[in-house]
Amino acid sequence: MAIDRGPWNALVDDDGSNLVGSIWNKQAIKDVLLDPIDNSLLAHGTFTPTDASGAGLAFGFTQGKFSGFGRLIFVWLQVVYPATSNGAFAKIGGFPHVVRTPAGVSQGYGPTKAWWLPEGSTTFEPHDLTTFAHLTNAQVSGANLIVSATYLTD
Repeated sequence: MAIDRGPWNALVDDDGSNLVGSIWNKQAIKDVLLDPIDNSLLAHGTFTPTDASGAGLAFGFTQGKFSGFGRLIFVWLQVVYPATSNGAFAKIGGFPHVVRTPAGVSQGYGPTKAWWLPEGSTTFEPHDLTTFAHLTNAQVSGANLIVSATYLTD
């Protein structure tokens, strides 16, 4: 939601006489206050989770939603993995913002609840809770994964 700029639009810059307009410099208000505030307000939208494992898997069902406040990003997604015996490491990609923290916070539903968010990527990687070994596509075959995460971006 953007700022209501009605009051700002009503301001009149001083003509130099100190008799006309406002003591406020409209451009300074816009550059110093309004633009940074607008850029840090809550943004939200949808994205499509994709297979980032390199196996070319077509997920049966996907949905993704995100919200952000400044650099803080909240992501929620659901992916239904196809039945597969592919041994590549499972990765879900398509995040709307690059991960700038090496882990973030995540929770999930499905065969694993340990998700790694690699720094500099737009992906999730599922890991075994006990060994923290990276799971393969075959290990999440047919799974309905519902995951949420919080991380920092640029």
